[in-house]
Amino acid sequence: MIDGDSITVRQTDGSQIEVELCGIDAPQVKQGEVPAQAFSNEAKDKLLKLVAAADNQVMIIPVAKDSDGRTVAEVMAHGQGEAEISFQEEMLKSGLAKTRLGEVECPNQIAFENAQRIAIASKTGVWS
Repeated sequence: MIDGDSITVRQTDGSQIEVELCGIDAPQVKQGEVPAQAFSNEAKDKLLKLVAAADNQVMIIPVAKDSDGRTVAEVMAHGQGEAEISFQEEMLKSGLAKTRLGEVECPNQIAFENAQRIAIASKTGVWS
């Protein structure tokens, strides 16, 4: 785990990949930065809880590679019944990330924007 918008994932073959969550930007804890950006620890904790709630079984839907060689992807987990839980939407709805438009177009970008609108309307997290 790195921060609120990227994770390290161990694949079924045992190898590890760095995954940047597509379409969002969470507050970061930068080395030696005091004080840390507001909500950076909360964002990291939220992402950790999402991974733990999924029993560490996540689905990575690769979209691209970034300039650091990380996989840019949508990250999801199986929820109750047939529902899938989008980590990006959960981070956005909780106000612990903002949508980020970049050179990579995420398949669920419209859903991400809607999730952010929910956080803005409820004045939660970075929108408080």
